[in-house]
Amino acid sequence: MRLRLLACALVAVLAAALLGTPAHAARKPAQVGLVSFTAAALHTSGGKTYAKLRLSWPKAKYATRYQVFVATTKAGVQRAKKPRVTVRGTQAVVTKLGRNRTYWFQVRGTNGKVAGSRSARVARVTPLSTASLSTATHPIHSMMSYNVCSNACTSRAWSGRQPLVVNQILAVRPGVVAIQEASRWSTTVPGYTEVEGGKDNRILYRDDLYEPVTQDLTPAQQSSKCPLQRTAKGALVRDEDGEPVRVEPCTLPVLGVAQPQGKDAPWVMLRHKASGQQVVFVGVHLLTGDSDANARYRAVQTDEIFADLKAHLAWWGRSFPSTPVALIGDFNTNRSRSNHAIVESAFKRQGFYDSYEQARSLSRQHQNTANPNWQWKTPTIGVTWGDHVDKVWVRPARSIVKSWANVGLMRGGSYVSPLPSDHHPLLVRAQLS
Repeated sequence: MRLRLLACALVAVLAAALLGTPAHAARKPAQVGLVSFTAAALHTSGGKTYAKLRLSWPKAKYATRYQVFVATTKAGVQRAKKPRVTVRGTQAVVTKLGRNRTYWFQVRGTNGKVAGSRSARVARVTPLSTASLSTATHPIHSMMSYNVCSNACTSRAWSGRQPLVVNQILAVRPGVVAIQEASRWSTTVPGYTEVEGGKDNRILYRDDLYEPVTQDLTPAQQSSKCPLQRTAKGALVRDEDGEPVRVEPCTLPVLGVAQPQGKDAPWVMLRHKASGQQVVFVGVHLLTGDSDANARYRAVQTDEIFADLKAHLAWWGRSFPSTPVALIGDFNTNRSRSNHAIVESAFKRQGFYDSYEQARSLSRQHQNTANPNWQWKTPTIGVTWGDHVDKVWVRPARSIVKSWANVGLMRGGSYVSPLPSDHHPLLVRAQLS
């Protein structure tokens, strides 16, 4: 009898080994790392238009599945018990989200019935809308914003950093570049032309892609930029009052400088050579500082830029509402600041939204474009929102934002050193109308 029991026990042990019965309880998965948003789009379901987001995260040890929790508040996502999505891999698509709404996300790994710790909470505002545009008539414009800190970063010589800035631009080859803190800029970028009128803020464009839009002034218009008439012998032609006479018709490039409180904002109308589309690009740098008073100042600056731009375009006989416009620069605000809405509202009143939140794809969303501590081995990380002060503002219903990316040059997991500036260049690719 004893031999029979021992034999049965041995058979049971062998069967357990062969069939893979666990010898111990499932291991608890490690905490999920930083969750990123990699894509966004709008979709239609049941006759309604929704937003959808694609998220990704690093693999968590021992996790066999992942649960994605979603809520409209930071506290709500922490309390959420039922996951919105459960997946086997390390990315998920969440659909049927409201447009232009804030959502909070957390992810945790599971191993059978054992759940790991949830990830840090991350948030994203969903896209508002998008246009339907042909690339034949509405090309994709690649726009770079780059704060080069030529004057304020005195501990790091500008003479040595300026060539590094040029190299960064040439490595990315954007169509249009808006440079901030460039009062000491004293060079050229091969293949690019600088727009006149900039100083602290400057605009450059690629010669092979764009050309300035020019226009004849009307007889009623006057400009000191018009050349003076001269006789065949080179003498000035004067009117009956003895004043020099300017050439007519006078043809000038369509550009200007908005002059808000603080720093001037140059703008230019460029023609995309291949498509013929004409677009206005504005270079902006708003006041720095976290206080509410500084946020209100930035809002005033924004209002003044739009007012000047509208007046300038009207002088040229152009309509601001019907002109494609993009504002590129360092706006010194983001959603991690409690007073961000003060500045954001000034843009929204004019129909402009942050392209970061309208972008169909994001790259390095958590690596801040501002890098005040000059970190190169360990990128400065904004966990919840990304904390980007460098932005491109567009009209969502009249644009398609193809991509948003921090394009600071990297090798491995570190930025290429020495760093050119305390900001990394931002690149946005978008169709505008």
